[in-house]
Amino acid sequence: MIPQDEYNTSQDNTSTHSDIFNLSPREETTPIDSESAEPSEGSTQHAAEVEMTPRKPRITGDRSLWFLYFAFLATSLLFIYSATSTLAYRGESLYAPFTGHLKHIIASVIVAWICSRMNRSLIRSGAIWAYILSLAAVIATPLLGTETNEAKRTLMGVQPSEFYKVGVIFLASAVLSIRELNNNQRFYLFCGLTAIGLLFVAKESLSMGIIITVFVLGIGLVQTGFSKSLLLVGGIGAGLIALLLACLLLLPDSVVMQNSSTARWKGRIEDFTSKSDSSKYVINEDNFQEQHARIAIARSNGTGVFPGNSVERDILPEAYSDFIYAIIIEETGLIGMIWVPLLYILLFFKLSRWATRSQRSWQRIFLLGVGIMYTTQAIIHMCVVTGISPNTGQTLPLISRGGSSLVATSIAIGVCIAITRQIREDEYHQQLEEERKAQEEIAATEAVVANTTSIEGSSLPSSSDEADSMA
Repeated sequence: MIPQDEYNTSQDNTSTHSDIFNLSPREETTPIDSESAEPSEGSTQHAAEVEMTPRKPRITGDRSLWFLYFAFLATSLLFIYSATSTLAYRGESLYAPFTGHLKHIIASVIVAWICSRMNRSLIRSGAIWAYILSLAAVIATPLLGTETNEAKRTLMGVQPSEFYKVGVIFLASAVLSIRELNNNQRFYLFCGLTAIGLLFVAKESLSMGIIITVFVLGIGLVQTGFSKSLLLVGGIGAGLIALLLACLLLLPDSVVMQNSSTARWKGRIEDFTSKSDSSKYVINEDNFQEQHARIAIARSNGTGVFPGNSVERDILPEAYSDFIYAIIIEETGLIGMIWVPLLYILLFFKLSRWATRSQRSWQRIFLLGVGIMYTTQAIIHMCVVTGISPNTGQTLPLISRGGSSLVATSIAIGVCIAITRQIREDEYHQQLEEERKAQEEIAATEAVVANTTSIEGSSLPSSSDEADSMA
């Protein structure tokens, strides 16, 4: 049976576990008066005449997704309170950074709840508009945005690139489910529309562009398999990345340093690729953050120094965002090191399971898209902290400090919960339809049997007929 919430089980306190989660319509029964052991004849006839009406169960979204969502937020609250010590020291109030983050979390929960109440038609009709609005914001950011960390990434205090990721997921669910086009045509159209905003996003944040590119290839692999379109787009993407890296490493510094973004990319790539045994223990301006992130991991000593006792949180400039995973490991040791990846694994697993249950392609694409997008970002963040990849500046979804990232990710999670509710409703109506067909088949079979019996009975001669024939 389909797992579902309990509904009106007070009529029978001895229901089994399978009865509680049974979605078949239940009949309303008249409670028996304890004073009268046997019902009267009139009440029996009346009860037989009244047709029992089924009661529809209360169908909600997947509660385990809500549990995972709040587990992320609880982890964020605990470690952001510890990691924002530098902001509290520089600010006027000791609790201002924490209360600001708490306000963002409350706003994100409200947004997630609103999105979880969306119906199917609203999600379908709003998918393209969500992408158009996020694309317009991304295009306007280089022109009207303010500079943050040597790049124009914010527009009126909001990071449009975070919402563009959600817009791309909406776009994938809308375009890749068009029935009038074949798989290759849908994928080419999706890649072309995504590339418009990708050019503006990658210019200011190369790592964000890489995440979106991985998402496009991943969702294309799920939708089309190893098709010619996927291989072509993947080859073009790999060629462009290789060309970019070659230009950064081979062009003279006088050309590369003219742009702050390219200069930043080249510095990070050279610092990562030119490591030697002697430079592992040298801390300079280029590797300051990466080296102190490794020091934070080493200070944990496997057991951690306990939340609130971190030392590197006062040294790392972005301890509450770009390197929050290092602070988590320093304070909780192996427990935190396993706990955070486990949350993302469970999230991806749950979304994948729901995607396999859906009968609608746009629902499957959206669920898998959310899992691929944010799991990829989390993997990149953890690889940077542990020294596997160069510094990218990517935050940890739903854990790092940042209002735009929290709200955008909460929108995606809320829509996923709404989709799980819609999948349960579809399964419920499908089950009702199957039961209706089964009842019709039984009724038809009984009618045939009754017909056959009446015909056989009428064909037998009566006793008076036999007497007349004998006379």
